[in-house]
Order: sequence, then structure tokens, then C-alpha cells
Amino acid sequence: MSQIQSLSRSCVLLAVLCGKHADKQQQRAPPGRSGPEAKRLRPSYPFPELSSAGRLEVHTLVNPTPEQFLEAQRLVQPNFFYIQGQQLEDEEIGSLVWGDADMSDPQSFVCLISPPFPTIVYLEVPIGEKLAQAVHSKGIPYVIYWRNSFSSYAASHFRNALLSVVQSSVSHTWDSFQLAHASFRLYCVRNNHVQSVKLGPRLLGDAPKVNVVTPENEMAEEEGSSSEVPPAIKIYDDDINMKFLLCGVPSALDSCLLGSLEDGLNALLNIEIRGSKLQNRISASPPPLEAASVPRGMVTMRCDMTTCSSSHVSLLVSGSAQTCFDDQLLESHIKNELIEKSQLVRALPNSEDKLSSTEPFTSMSTACGASTFEVWMTLPKWAAQ
Repeated sequence: MSQIQSLSRSCVLLAVLCGKHADKQQQRAPPGRSGPEAKRLRPSYPFPELSSAGRLEVHTLVNPTPEQFLEAQRLVQPNFFYIQGQQLEDEEIGSLVWGDADMSDPQSFVCLISPPFPTIVYLEVPIGEKLAQAVHSKGIPYVIYWRNSFSSYAASHFRNALLSVVQSSVSHTWDSFQLAHASFRLYCVRNNHVQSVKLGPRLLGDAPKVNVVTPENEMAEEEGSSSEVPPAIKIYDDDINMKFLLCGVPSALDSCLLGSLEDGLNALLNIEIRGSKLQNRISASPPPLEAASVPRGMVTMRCDMTTCSSSHVSLLVSGSAQTCFDDQLLESHIKNELIEKSQLVRALPNSEDKLSSTEPFTSMSTACGASTFEVWMTLPKWAAQ
């Protein structure tokens, strides 16, 4: 139940492409190139193609009629809609047009979404807030949209980041969006392909909660007590400083770079923990300095977890006997305790004012010899595992 409103193990994507550009995908020069040089460079900027890979199963419609769209929903039953606007000649994304039919009216469009409803709809159209709100009000849990106009390059980067997360892991929509948005900020906003992060994609939908079922006797104790209820478990863990090597030309460690890294790494850790499983637990002693503060009747366990990507994490946990000897309850409490600490990864306090080394670090044993530079972050010991 901790994966409520998440994408299922096999994500079925129905992509609807529109406009004359959809009939023949064109290669374009990167942003900022024009004239004869752009013509020579057109093949050097291929937009990633939509294709099935990993967990992602892709079905594509090009300029469908409303009837064809409804029929595709019935046959495919997608849990992810990707609706793309026209790709205009000026490298901007245009309105929603299927053939000669303008589909941008919110009420007309939502009437074409039939049950069973998808978990997520991504509207890659400009000024799409009203359309997104109409789709969300239909009962779609998560809707991604753009509030302003944007280029095909910015759209391509965000879309590719989002689908890369979906195809590679059993991830919740919320976490997938946060990771893709961090990548968008790092590459598109920081490199001035988009003027402000406020112009980037938005998400309609609620942050997920880990569903922890409290035993009946614990509920009765909580109802009969007027004092604040302490956490069901305590995880003994310390923060450590860790060095990350980033591929790229050394640059100022500004708030955009550090904030994007923080949010992206937090989203990755949430994906890992949300899909984790308790593999083993054994009785253990609390840390020596904590032993005197452990309440009477509490037990301590060494818990071995396997994360979403099959990594192994060992945690020292104290809690009531009822919680610690119930594997499902203990697992849900551990997930809740770790994920609810919303800011797991933080840049070191004074990093923002520092410059990275002017001399890039290169080694054939690191990133195949690519230029890298250092960033220091603070994170829990379990995350370092």
C-alpha cells in the first residue's frame, strides 16, 4: 500500500503526437545555431525517439481522430498519457492540433479520456494550466504541464529525463517528476535555455505517504493519551560528508547547481527506499551512548534492507516489541521514518561561496577520462551505503 498512485511494474505509455511535424521527424541544430552552419549541424542534434525499453511499453498515435483516440485507450489501457503539441518551425512547441482539428479546449479534451483512467497525464503544450486543471478534476491523480511557452529542446530534455526514470525503476510518479525536474533545472535553466525555473514543467497531485497500519492496541493507547505521541521507531544513524565527482567543466558552485543536485539525489533515495524490502532482522544492542535513553520495553534490531535497485542497507532500529517483531509493520515504519525526512542530502553550508578547482580532474578510471570536478554533500550513513 506504500505505492498508492504509483506507476505499476510495467508502465504502458500512450503517446499522441500532433501537427504536420509529427508526420516526419526533423533533425534540428542545437539552440543558438542558425544559417549555413545550422544546416551542416542538423544531424548532430537527434531528438530521442519514443520507444519501448525496460519497464516502459510505448504505443504511438499520430494525428488521431477522437474515435481513434478512444479506441486506442480501450485496446491499450495505458497508465501514462503523453500528449504532445505541434512542433513549430521556430523550434517552439505549439498548441494541441490533431490533423485539422483544434483539441486545446479543456472541456472537449477531457471528454475524450475514458476509464480506466491513467495514473499520469503529461501535457507537452504551452500555457497548459487550464487544460491540466480540467484533466486533474476528471480524477487523474497526477498531471504534468507547462505554464508558459517553451522550446522543443527544453521539452525534449525534460521528457527524456522523465521517461528514463520510468523505464529503469519501479518509481512513484512524484519521485520521477522530482528527479526529471532537477535534471531540467541543472541543464536547461542553468545553461540559459530557459530563463527561469518558474517557466519549467509543473506537477498537479499530492505527495505520496507511506501507509502505516497501526495495531489496534497502539491506537487505543494513542486515543487515551493527550500527550504528543513519540515516533514508533528510532533509527540510529549519523550524517557524513561525501565527495561527488561531476562530469563537466569546473564552474561556480551556485545555488542552481547545488539545489538541483540536492533535489535530484533526494528523489533517487526516495525511489530506492519506497521500493525497498526488509530482508532480515536480528536482535542487537543500541549504541553505547544511547543505551541509557532507550525506554523500558523497547527492543533494538539490526535490519537488513534491499532497495529498489537491489542495493543492501543495514540499519540499527529501536522500537516496541510489537512493531519490531512484525516484519511488515517494521518495514513500513522504516520507510516512513526515512522518507519523511524530506531533505536527506544537503550541500555543505559554505560550499555555495566556493569555486571548484580551476584544474579539472581527469582519470581513465573515472568517467572514461572525462573532465570532472568535486562537490561535497552531507547525507545519512545509510544513504552512503
